[in-house]
Amino acid sequence: MPSLEPYPIISLRNEDVLAPEEMGSKRKGWVQVGNDSEPWLFKYARLNNGEITGEHWAEKIAAELAGLLEIPHAQVDLATLDGAIGCISRRFADLSRSGTELIHGNDLLAGAVLGYDRAGRRAQPDHTIENIAKAITAVIADREERDMAFLQLAGFVTLDALILNTDRHHENWALIRTRSSDGRLIHRVAPTFDHASSLGRNEPVEKLGQWLQEPHRFEWYAVRGRGAIFIQPTDSHGANPLRLFEVAARTWPRYFQPWSIMLHNVGLDRILAVVDRVPEHMIDPRQRAFAKGLLGVTFRRVSRAVT
Repeated sequence: MPSLEPYPIISLRNEDVLAPEEMGSKRKGWVQVGNDSEPWLFKYARLNNGEITGEHWAEKIAAELAGLLEIPHAQVDLATLDGAIGCISRRFADLSRSGTELIHGNDLLAGAVLGYDRAGRRAQPDHTIENIAKAITAVIADREERDMAFLQLAGFVTLDALILNTDRHHENWALIRTRSSDGRLIHRVAPTFDHASSLGRNEPVEKLGQWLQEPHRFEWYAVRGRGAIFIQPTDSHGANPLRLFEVAARTWPRYFQPWSIMLHNVGLDRILAVVDRVPEHMIDPRQRAFAKGLLGVTFRRVSRAVT
């Protein structure tokens, strides 16, 4: 089997920095990449007890998997900024157009769900699939456009289950709002973005080395993480991404079945090849092996969930 071409790494310098980004909890800043007319957001890979976490490769893998599944997604590349490891994400081109806005989920939910706390992040029990659907329905009146929005959001939930993304909080999905020539407001789902909290990217490599000797750890790990979307507002914590997908897929199969079929058709080999293309100095071998083991578990469960 021919070796896979590693993903390119974009080398940036301090003079490429345009401005810091204040939103969110992670260190990042807008940068100029070559002659691109759109700015890119550089996100530093954080340290955990002196080890570089895998947020950069998790973001890249998630974007590449979204591409395989034809899920609209932010463009992501691995990068360094004056030697610091990270990744870059291109700003959505639509946002450069006059009158176009990005409306985050917390603002949409606050306008549709009585008493919704738009300032909360992780522990937001009203951030449920049903309330998300309610918020979409409130701003997208056209049935066909609304169905397309539901289908795209189902793709996001599917991707989250595949990569075990635990950070789909209400500022990590959004609608793009524009105005038609006749003055009508038009809303559509923005591409998915911000997938750094995926595939066990923050686990110490020594621990991963131990877990790799225990095959049951992949299934164990896949079902233990808690996400930021709740199944019921009375739940004590957000749902595990795999469980959220399985519950949602049973409830709304018309929106989830196409993604399950798409994943099945892509096949596990192509899924794992995405991980293999991360350059060696950007990911520890134990991180790579553990991420591939997790994807083996999630692929089987997601691809067979809706038949």
